[in-house]
Amino acid sequence: MANSNQNIKALVIIALLGLFGLNVYQFVNNSKLQKDNLAKETELVELEDAKAKLEKDFQQSISDLNDMKTNNEELNRIIDTQKEELRIQKEKISGLLRDSKNLSLARREMDQMKSKTQEYIAEINRLKAENEQLVQQKGTLEQEKQSLTREVQMKSEENQQLTQTRESLTSEKEALSKEKDQLSRRYNRATAIPVAKIDVEAYQEREGKKPKGVSKAAETDFIEVCFKTTVNKNAESGVENFYIRIISPTGETQSIESEGSGMIRNDESGELIKYSARASTQYANDEKKICGSFKNPGGFSAGVYQIEVFNKGYLVGSDSKKLK
Repeated sequence: MANSNQNIKALVIIALLGLFGLNVYQFVNNSKLQKDNLAKETELVELEDAKAKLEKDFQQSISDLNDMKTNNEELNRIIDTQKEELRIQKEKISGLLRDSKNLSLARREMDQMKSKTQEYIAEINRLKAENEQLVQQKGTLEQEKQSLTREVQMKSEENQQLTQTRESLTSEKEALSKEKDQLSRRYNRATAIPVAKIDVEAYQEREGKKPKGVSKAAETDFIEVCFKTTVNKNAESGVENFYIRIISPTGETQSIESEGSGMIRNDESGELIKYSARASTQYANDEKKICGSFKNPGGFSAGVYQIEVFNKGYLVGSDSKKLK
């Protein structure tokens, strides 16, 4: 009987200890749950605060940027672009705030968005200052432009007067030049020295010997034209140049610049014509034999060559030469 009572007491003690342990476990577990719930409530509150702050900061940034707008369309486009960039960043932060684990990162992004807004405002202020400076410069340039326009107008009027004066002087100059040219032609015509006894010969050069007179074109190395000046009392004494034209059977003037050929003006027609050779002499109103030659080995063809002699732009003698 005594043993039975002791067993019962033991069982009661064990049961009491079990209940006590269970109560302790439940107390500890409930305390942990309370702490977890409190932490979650805190996180939720912080998330809501962060969302509210994000919305407030974003709206403030948009408002600040809108206040920076002016009637400058280009500047307004830049502000709209900045607002769109902020909107994209806000959406990114809102996505982060869906999970409390991203709260720290979201806060850093919010700080960056705020800093970026200040950078945007600073940039807009800088652009405004630059635009204002440009407006001032434009005003200065406009004044300078008006001043230059007036000056140009005055110069234009002066130039117009000068142009009229120049045109008048040019007309007078042209008239005088024409009169001078006419007088010069008359003088040249009156003082041109006719030539006579024109003698045309074809020659073949021989090494170490005098050139040999030939009659065949294939053998001709050069043609020599000799003539005598006549007396012209109108002509003054001095150096006279006679220009010889050797015209081929095909009508082309034989001319090689390296052999002394060139161009003269035919005062009769006013045209520039080629000459083959030039002969010069000291003229003293007397008869004097003069010769001029044109060299063109292998360049002569069979046929009749026309020979013309010019002095002072006028034809003063002519002849012909036939090569076989």
